Amino acid sequence: MPWWIARKAAPAVWERIPWKMVWTVSLWLAEKGRERLRDNLTQSEQQEFWTLTKKSKGRPSNLSQRDRTRLKNIVGKAIRGG
Repeated sequence: MPWWIARKAAPAVWERIPWKMVWTVSLWLAEKGRERLRDNLTQSEQQEFWTLTKKSKGRPSNLSQRDRTRLKNIVGKAIRGG
């Protein structure tokens, strides 16, 4: 698959990722992927990532549907780049 098709498809695929995977990637980013957070997210997105991660405490029910979607989008952007 050409890279430009894969890059456009990735955001749509990321939205269907289960919460357990989002949480696992979030933990990895928090512990070892801080440079990815700094390089790929704006300052406000970084702050929002930390706020939502702390608010969730690992449970999707602690976040509203809007917050869960936002965290998925932020994590996806941090992993794949801006």
